[in-house]
Amino acid sequence: MENNYQDLLTYIEVETGFRCTNYKERPLKRRLMVRLRALNIENYEKYLLFLKQHPEELKTLLDVLTINLSYFFRNPETFDFIKQRVIPILKQESGSLIFWSAGCAKGEEPYSLAIMAGEAGLLERTTIYATDIDSVALDRAQQGRFQNLSFQFLDAHLKDEYFIPDKNCFVIKEKIRQHVIFRKHDIFEKFPFGYCNLIMCRNVLIYLDRNAQSVIINNFYEQLKEKGFLVLGKVELLIGILSIKRFNVISRNEHVYQKGHYAESS
Repeated sequence: MENNYQDLLTYIEVETGFRCTNYKERPLKRRLMVRLRALNIENYEKYLLFLKQHPEELKTLLDVLTINLSYFFRNPETFDFIKQRVIPILKQESGSLIFWSAGCAKGEEPYSLAIMAGEAGLLERTTIYATDIDSVALDRAQQGRFQNLSFQFLDAHLKDEYFIPDKNCFVIKEKIRQHVIFRKHDIFEKFPFGYCNLIMCRNVLIYLDRNAQSVIINNFYEQLKEKGFLVLGKVELLIGILSIKRFNVISRNEHVYQKGHYAESS
């Protein structure tokens, strides 16, 4: 059984690029079982055979594994803190601003950042890169079409300002869409789009083992401009002594950190 499980993980990783081996075992197995039960498949060995015979299932599986559920301005208190404490600092920066939504799912988070930049008068000089390993989620995000469920935390006036009703959904306006660039990207790899003023990565690290968390956080450090900001999820923390030394805590409650000076001792 264990060999079949490992064979399945290896196949998924090779075919999709999703690094199963870096994820905690219990939540990973729980999500795999969602698909096994849905397909009435008894075990990992038979599911691996099914994947090989039905490669289109990989897209559905990846959607389950990457937990693509979000809302506009999810955790409103976090966005309120960014608006009140981080945006005023970024306003003082000269030139263009780069935000990175890492693990952007279906687009609510990067579009929220763009709306926030618009409200602050920063949109024209801001580019938001939105990355995910799930191509299906990225395709949906680029369409910019959202159901009512996505708007439960969005103020009504912002919905009216930035979205157009279209039948049973709402479409993000072009003035926002043109500032958000979606790309497929493995979070373990170097970010190829320049150095960032703000990185938001929420509800991703919690599913990774500690070594993987440490690698990603240190990657974020390298990709941030000096005094750039990192925003993690509500239950996610900086991992490792090196990471803790490299960042200043801006808000413990909202898990907002700022890149600081760090000189490694010889």
